[in-house]
Amino acid sequence: NETFGVNAWSHDNAAAAETAKCVQMMTNQTVKYINNVWTTDTPYYWPINGTVDFIAYYPTTVVPTIEYDYAGGDTYTYTDYTVGNVDLMYADKAIRFSANNTANNNGTNLGIGSYGFEGVPTLFHHALAKVNFQVKNAYPAETATNANTTYEIVVNSITLNTYQTGSVTLTNSGTTPALRGTWSVANNVWSPTTTLSQLTWTDDTNLTSATEHSYAPRTQYVLPQTLSDKVTVAVVYTVSQYQKINDVKTLISQKTYSPDPIKLNTMGLTSWEMNKNITYTISIIAKSNQILFAPAVEDWGTDSGATTIQ
Repeated sequence: NETFGVNAWSHDNAAAAETAKCVQMMTNQTVKYINNVWTTDTPYYWPINGTVDFIAYYPTTVVPTIEYDYAGGDTYTYTDYTVGNVDLMYADKAIRFSANNTANNNGTNLGIGSYGFEGVPTLFHHALAKVNFQVKNAYPAETATNANTTYEIVVNSITLNTYQTGSVTLTNSGTTPALRGTWSVANNVWSPTTTLSQLTWTDDTNLTSATEHSYAPRTQYVLPQTLSDKVTVAVVYTVSQYQKINDVKTLISQKTYSPDPIKLNTMGLTSWEMNKNITYTISIIAKSNQILFAPAVEDWGTDSGATTIQ
């Protein structure tokens, strides 16, 4: 049920190898799955002479500015794009094709084996990154000395503070299917005044063991970026402490915590890269301070009495 957009340029091999000699055959045409093949509603046909280059993108509703170059210096540009729930993708340029590849050898020129479809190899890459969180109760019980004291945790919310609007120019270098680019905001500067977005997850799962829990699993696309001090994650969680009293599990204490936001550039990664699915694991140690005693014994006081015995 998915569709993608495609542009195509034909070139007569007898003409000089110049962009100006190419004719644009397709302009933002929609390709969809029709009768077991991927094609356009309006059929297009291979030229009887020459080759065709193809540049594709996804989704069809987000059209990049494409600069075509016969020699291979093509660019895709997205300007002031705000990340939403769309998997923004761009395809390697399919270069100098004159016929459909068969299902048996489709994609071999890209070095990735068969695609399983007959047609022009169209290998998409993710232009964004993805961020996921998993959480765990890293100290579910005082098992070392007292298994009767247990802790349960509910992570009430996880809020990600991040840049979500930016621009990028993706470059296709020569005949190599390598498209590169760096996302940035206006003037290529993540300035202090740039607006950040808050993305919040909520999940009421009760964590009773140290097993990682995929927190509110969902597809969350984020803007690829160098992680500044302003990109943070805030966690709000509630700890419930239980004590087994006369073999009955009894709630003895409960408290909600809202610690200061954590700077993500302190958590091992300094940037989010395109086409990467990133998972952060948050371990919460709910261990309480053990009750200690400070005994002392009051010194003996002295007293005296006197009498006379005769």
